Amino acid sequence: PMERAPVPDLGTAPIPKERYTSADFARREWEKLWTKVWLMAGRESDAPEPGDYFTFEIGTESVLVIRQPDGSLAARYNVCMHRGNRLREPGRGHAELFSCLFHGWKYGIDGKLVEALDPECFPQGLPHEKLDLQPVRCDTWAGFVFISLNPDVEPLRDYLGVIPDHLDPYHFEEWKVSFDCTIEIECNWKTCVDAFNEAYHLSATHAWTIAFSDDVRTEYDCYDKHTRMIFPEIQPSPRHESGGNQVTPEMKEMFLARVGVDIEKFEGGVPEARAAYADAVRKMGPMLGCDFSEMNESQMCDDFHYTIFPNVTFNTHSLSTWVFTHRPHPEDPNKMFFDFIELIRAPAQDVPRPEKQFYSTANGDTLAGKCGGGDLLDEDLYNLPRIQAGMRSAAFKGLHLNTQEIRIRH
Repeated sequence: PMERAPVPDLGTAPIPKERYTSADFARREWEKLWTKVWLMAGRESDAPEPGDYFTFEIGTESVLVIRQPDGSLAARYNVCMHRGNRLREPGRGHAELFSCLFHGWKYGIDGKLVEALDPECFPQGLPHEKLDLQPVRCDTWAGFVFISLNPDVEPLRDYLGVIPDHLDPYHFEEWKVSFDCTIEIECNWKTCVDAFNEAYHLSATHAWTIAFSDDVRTEYDCYDKHTRMIFPEIQPSPRHESGGNQVTPEMKEMFLARVGVDIEKFEGGVPEARAAYADAVRKMGPMLGCDFSEMNESQMCDDFHYTIFPNVTFNTHSLSTWVFTHRPHPEDPNKMFFDFIELIRAPAQDVPRPEKQFYSTANGDTLAGKCGGGDLLDEDLYNLPRIQAGMRSAAFKGLHLNTQEIRIRH
C-alpha cells in the first residue's frame, strides 16, 4: 500500500476552537457522530469462550460484547430492561447468566429474558421484544471487535474502506496484548487524536527521536473517511545534526542491536541499516511463529500510522503496534478517555494477558517504566491538558494549520 492518495483541497480557514471546548458542540457530536458510526470496542481474544464478555463504554452508554455458544460475538446494551440497572461493571468476565443485582431478573448470554421475579405481578405481561437485552450492531476485522449504536449503519467492511487492504498483511488477528491502560486526560478527545496525526511536533516535543525518525520526509494520505502517514524510522531527520543521511548511534542501539545485528561489525549507511533491520526481523519469524513475507522493507522499518475515523489511532510496526482509542467524556468536553493497548506479533510465544491499568493526568500519572515508549508518550500527555487550557483563552480563536497537519483538517 505505497501509492499516494490524491491531496484533497480542504482550504486554509482556521478551525474554530469551539469544536474542542463547547458543550453544545459535544452534544451535537453525540447525536450526529458517536451514535452513527462504527467504533472499535476491543479484541476478539478478550472473549474467547462462550459466556466470556467485555464491556465497551462510550458517552452515556455501556455495551456488553458476549461470545455466543456458536462461537460468534453479539453485543447488547448493558442495562436491565426492568428498572435500568447496569448488569455488569466495566471490564472483562464470564457469565452463564446475566443476573440483575437489583431485583434478580436473569438474562441468557443470548440476551433473552429467562426469569423475572413474580411474573404474575405484571398484568401487562413480559413481552420479549421489549424486555430482552437490546441488540447493538457488532462485527469483527483482524481480531478487533467493532460495535455501532446505529442499527442502520453500513457494513463494517464498507465503512473501513482501504484499511483492510492496507493492514491485512500484518495479520493482527494473531497478535497479543502486552500492555493495556486507560488514561483520563484533561483535554477534548479531538485534541488527543490531533496530537498523533502529524509529525510536525516531533522536533519540539520529542526532540531526542529525530536521531532515528524522519519528521521532514513523512508522507500524508487522506482517504474517504480515514487517513494515514508513513513515518520513516531507522532514518534520521534532516533537522538532526547528522544531516539525515548518516547512521546515528541511536539507530544502532535502539533498532539494530535490539534485533541481533552486531553493531560493532556493521558497516554502511542508512539504506544498509534499514535492510539489515528488516532482514533480522524476517529471520525472527519462525521463532515468533509468524511470516513477514507479505511486508515490504518500509513496512518492516517504518511506522505506518493510520487513523480510522473517528477515534482509532494505529502506530503500526512489524513487531509491535500501539492502538489508541480516544473516547469523549460523557459530560465535559474538556476531558476524555485515552485507551492504549500495545500489541506484539508473537503468536508462538506465551504472552500473559495483562490487566488494564487506570491513570489520570489530573493526578500527575505517567507511563514511564510501565510500557515500552512510556517516556515518549509522557511528553504528549504533558502537553495535552495545556493545549486544552490554552484553547479556552480569549486570545485564541482557532487552529491555524499547515500542510503537514492535513490529517487534522480532514
